[in-house]
Amino acid sequence: MRIKVSFGFCAMVCLLAWLNARLCIWFLASILCHELGHLLALRLCRAVLEGISLEMAGAVIQTSLAGYRQEILCAAAGPAANCLLGAAVLRLQPQLAVISLLLAAVNLLPLYPLDGGRILRAALLLLHCSQEKAERILHVVTVGVCCILMVLACWITVELQAGLWPIFAALILLWRAGEREKP
Repeated sequence: MRIKVSFGFCAMVCLLAWLNARLCIWFLASILCHELGHLLALRLCRAVLEGISLEMAGAVIQTSLAGYRQEILCAAAGPAANCLLGAAVLRLQPQLAVISLLLAAVNLLPLYPLDGGRILRAALLLLHCSQEKAERILHVVTVGVCCILMVLACWITVELQAGLWPIFAALILLWRAGEREKP
């Protein structure tokens, strides 16, 4: 198994550490918990792990899954691990709990290749949709969710005077939603 760490991931971690070292540590702990959830589910499904890439927009685990049920289980395992972590540390470390729960919520958005998009795609294929029909449905849902996210980000920026961070976060999600499966 190979682990690849991109320059973008390193730059993101350095920027977060520079802005707030404690939040950076909690964010990295949440990401680690999330990916461990995926890896545990992959192990239980006896999937072959081919590699892990840490990129600016998130981690990508390359595997060979056999079925759509396995893909749903393995995709849901990351957000489930974040929910468990958030619930477990809510009273002791509320910042870590919030970051972990937000990471779960973002990953459950139906944007492919995020976990929610993978779950939706696998569920559509499990329900015997053709590959083309599943891709069309996923595309329509992705465009709709991205439009809602961008409007919400602009509203938060203007009305709540939150700076450009909401728009920046929405752009990263839009960029990630535009990615396709790598061969």
